[in-house]
Amino acid sequence: MNEQTHRLNCYVENKPGVLARIVGLISGRGYNIQTLSVGPTEDGTVSRMKIDILGTDRVVEQIILQLRNQVNVIEVSSRRVAAHGSAAGRNAGGSAT
Repeated sequence: MNEQTHRLNCYVENKPGVLARIVGLISGRGYNIQTLSVGPTEDGTVSRMKIDILGTDRVVEQIILQLRNQVNVIEVSSRRVAAHGSAAGRNAGGSAT
């Protein structure tokens, strides 16, 4: 099983303690968060969290299921993130002259 970076996009209620609970859920199971970004949405009662996690598809599926069981989580989606330096991560445009 290959570990890959997955980006989780979570829409959560903008309430105290939600960030701590989500980070605790992930780190408490022994998984490292590579990057974390949190910000408001147009609706001031909702925040968007972008979380990058290194893991297998199965591990990420389990994390998503556990996140969806949290009362303050509205929506969770994920996608694989291209590795830095790979062809998918480089500019596909023409050469600069």
